[in-house]
Amino acid sequence: MSAAAVLRGAQLDALELILGKFLAPVDGYCIPGRKPADWPIEATLAVPAAAAAAAVDQGSLTLTDPDNTPLAALVLSDTSPRDDETTWVAGRLRPLKAAEHPPARAVRLVVPVDLGDHVVALFGGRVSAADVMRAVRAAEGRPLALIGVSSQDASAADVAVMDELRHCADELENARAWYLAAPAVSETTTADQVLELALASLGVREPLDFRRPSPRHDTGAVLLFTGLSGAGKSTVARAVVEAITARGLRRTVLLDGDDVRQELSAGLGYGREDRERNLTRIAWVAARVAEVGGLAVCAPIAPFASARQAMRERVEPQSPFLVIHVATPLAVAEARDRKGLYAKARAGLIPDFTGIDSPYEEPTDADLVIDTSRTGVGECVEAVLEMLAEKGIISDR
Repeated sequence: MSAAAVLRGAQLDALELILGKFLAPVDGYCIPGRKPADWPIEATLAVPAAAAAAAVDQGSLTLTDPDNTPLAALVLSDTSPRDDETTWVAGRLRPLKAAEHPPARAVRLVVPVDLGDHVVALFGGRVSAADVMRAVRAAEGRPLALIGVSSQDASAADVAVMDELRHCADELENARAWYLAAPAVSETTTADQVLELALASLGVREPLDFRRPSPRHDTGAVLLFTGLSGAGKSTVARAVVEAITARGLRRTVLLDGDDVRQELSAGLGYGREDRERNLTRIAWVAARVAEVGGLAVCAPIAPFASARQAMRERVEPQSPFLVIHVATPLAVAEARDRKGLYAKARAGLIPDFTGIDSPYEEPTDADLVIDTSRTGVGECVEAVLEMLAEKGIISDR
């Protein structure tokens, strides 16, 4: 079996830009800091270390979408470790199959078209009727291209923008709507730099820019409460959901660890592999909730950093993924022990129990840390709501 890596979100969009020659002469990926002299920007890709090692042995790496459709082969020329779990890969790309990932496939720009004689107007976030009319007046009868530019963090918002632009183009004479996904393709580039190069490949030099921020309530998110059994994750998570719902701030869905075990992950055990499979299922459901503008509140133990990262990768970049570490000390969590789980674990009746004979890896990427042994539930809820408001997930109360 050939070495393969699954791409998602912005990585998929970047691959399509490169294969479509929007960024020519960029024709693959490079190691950070080793950009070929003729490339205008760096294009980089990090993949799981195991996939990179297999690719070194075989000489190439197959890049697929989440449905495992092989989109391109990366003919490997170099690798470099990124961290303990991922590796930078470099080489030239060879296309295999056309991508089919959303959004807006029907109007998506996948190869450059000549828009040099068009008046080009860029939209993103939301569409204003006044801005469309400004574009029409600027065109003065010339061909008009209404281009929706990807927002990178809200595919649902992109769909809404393209729906509006398609309706507008249908009503206008000599107008057409397009969708252009133009994410940053490395840590040293910005989305605006990539957009400028992509537009230049279309013959566009001075577009009208009507991009506006999305309304905050259109952006869904996933909120992960993680901590020891008995730390207070479920209690705080339920209280947060109740507070948000009562104040009409957002549609919320609670994915509590115990409830998910019974309904979504029945039959799974508590060994590391099954626990990670359970978290993957939670992340998949949570991502779907966020994509349609909801707030998915998850409260599993999620003890391992690698599993939490896997959850993040299934949510981002389409939606924000926020981590709340419920850092209640083990002694306090064990003293609560309403279900008697710690006692059974210490008696050897429950193997691989987090905090006893299985480790809990504290998050280093937490957006908020709370401790229910020092802070009451009400104060914890207010801290969470304040954090969500600061990040634009809910409106100011």
